Amino acid sequence: MIISSPQDKKEPRIHEKCFIAPNATIIGNVEIDRGTNIWFGSVIRCELGSLKIGKNTSIQDNSTIHVEPGSSMEIGDYVVIGHNAMVHGPGKIGNNVLIGIQSVILNGAIIEDNVIIAAGAVLKEETHCESGTLWAGVPAKLVKKFDDIDKLGQKIKMGAEYYIQNGKRFKKYFDSIQK
Repeated sequence: MIISSPQDKKEPRIHEKCFIAPNATIIGNVEIDRGTNIWFGSVIRCELGSLKIGKNTSIQDNSTIHVEPGSSMEIGDYVVIGHNAMVHGPGKIGNNVLIGIQSVILNGAIIEDNVIIAAGAVLKEETHCESGTLWAGVPAKLVKKFDDIDKLGQKIKMGAEYYIQNGKRFKKYFDSIQK
């Protein structure tokens, strides 16, 4: 379901080369760039704020992204947000970021490029995750700094590329059965 915001009537803007699962919900002032995929059961809600999701990002099954009224959120390119994750804005997630399964990202978090948030981690409000780091735990803490930040980013990007291809297959399938 893709609908405008009941409050300000702003509509989602979704690039035609995206895969949006039939039972995903996208509401309000949301911009989704080329190659991104939004998987089954995910909810993206931004009634009175703004949300921009970059290229080739994967929002996996049953994830929730919500942006508080009057605030903004930006999610970069080649980001993988794992199954059942919760991302609550305002905030910023850079490029080549992996948000693990069932992670929680709270208001005001800044996650730079090439970062891993481990599965089940809870990133507290206003946490700043520097590039090339791994965060884990409840609450999440810095547990590792990677020596080769570019190599880390490339590994995350490779994971995102799998979902890009899978999203293309699903889009093709759903387009074919709707004709």
